[in-house]
Amino acid sequence: MRRTAIAVTAVVGVAFLLLLWAPWITDEFAIGRVVDKLGGPEARFNYLGEDMTVKDIPKQAAWLPFCRFVTFPGEAG
Repeated sequence: MRRTAIAVTAVVGVAFLLLLWAPWITDEFAIGRVVDKLGGPEARFNYLGEDMTVKDIPKQAAWLPFCRFVTFPGEAG
């Protein structure tokens, strides 16, 4: 009984860590989802006071638990 509980706890822990890490959400995938949400790579976007296409805007992706966080870096940071 105790071995079963330890095995189940280990499997659940590994599954939780895998979900926390989320290796299937790559930076490119996350950036692609954001670009699609904004209307595609050819959509126009006002970035730092300048009208440009979304594909020309610099993008950064950061890892957060369970996801990736995509930002457009600005002048301040």
